[in-house]
Amino acid sequence: MSPLSAPAAQICAFALGCALIHAGRRHAAALTALLSVLAVLAALLVLLGAAAVTAPDAEAAMDEVSLYEGI
Repeated sequence: MSPLSAPAAQICAFALGCALIHAGRRHAAALTALLSVLAVLAALLVLLGAAAVTAPDAEAAMDEVSLYEGI
């Protein structure tokens, strides 16, 4: 792959998104609601992923001191 293929793909995806939004102008209220729900779901997935990465191991010992070490 050439170094310009990734930016070209991003430009094409952006242009496609613009075209879809332009085509859906008549349904602005429904699109706004849909995009809002998708944004909230994306944020929840990011937070869930971050929580899974930072969660302690199942074998880790939990005592009162270790719970407050990161504060």
